[in-house]
Formats: sequence, C-alpha cells, structure tokens
Amino acid sequence: MKHRKKILIIIGCIIILSNIPPISALIQISVDERYYRYSNYNGTMTFTQFMSRNFEMMKNRHNSCLLARPNLKDKQVYRLFTKNPFAFWRWRLYFFDERYKLPYKDWKEIEKVRVAENVKIIDGCNAEF
Repeated sequence: MKHRKKILIIIGCIIILSNIPPISALIQISVDERYYRYSNYNGTMTFTQFMSRNFEMMKNRHNSCLLARPNLKDKQVYRLFTKNPFAFWRWRLYFFDERYKLPYKDWKEIEKVRVAENVKIIDGCNAEF
C-alpha cells in the first residue's frame, strides 16, 4: 500500500510540475512543435503554429483572408488539433488557453469542402497545407 501511495504521489507531482509555466513551455517546445494547426471551413486559409509563428499571427492571417474574401459563408477559424487527455502537460492549456476555445473540425471534413467547392487560393488567403 505504501508503494502504491508513493507512486501516486510521484505521478501527481509530475502532472502538476509539467503544467507550471516554465516547465510546460520547455515541454511544449520539445513535444508540441507543429502540433497547432488551424483552418477556415474550406481550407483557403491554413496555418501551422511554430517557433515565432504564434496564435496572434494566425488571427492576423485569418483577418486578411476575411478581407480578401468577404463573401465566405463561414467566417470561423477552426483548430485542427484535438484535446488529448493523455497529454497531461497540456491540461492547464485546455482550460485557460485561447487556442482551445476555438471549435474543433477534422481536416478530412475541410478537405471534402475544399474539393467540393473547387477552392482556389487568392491573395490575402494563404493555404500552407
């Protein structure tokens, strides 16, 4: 019983420490590189977040796309990454980070719309993938 209690305490400490900002930032840099991807409903604007390409840059790119295509029927930007309960180093982010407040959409659904609408990339919209 004491052995089990020690293991639970160690696991709890690892989870708590991995969600404290200095440590979580190091984990994110090493594990979550190119994990954060975004798109609008038809894939005319896609964005991969990494290094200095941050969430604010994605929002600016999306706003530029909205200016270039004011007649888009769905003006929402979607996250293409899921909430993974096993990625315990992101648990704090799931509750407090703006990225996880965006609605999730599977890339396969967006690709279907992209093909169905025969989407062409124009200035102001940038599709990276």
